[in-house]
Amino acid sequence: MNICFHGTANEISLVAARPLMVLLTAHDLPRMRVFELYRSRIVQAHPDLERYRLCAHLTETEVSPDA
Repeated sequence: MNICFHGTANEISLVAARPLMVLLTAHDLPRMRVFELYRSRIVQAHPDLERYRLCAHLTETEVSPDA
């Protein structure tokens, strides 16, 4: 799936520095799901406001329980 994050340069750099993202889920689903970001690119969305957009592909990945 495709995903985009919007934010300042500092906010976008925090997301871009992490190849894996952990998302918490609803009560009736597994507690955490891990996703990998790939093919990411950063675009300056609003040059006057110094706002950026990071777009990437997101795929669910498996993580071992002892990781």
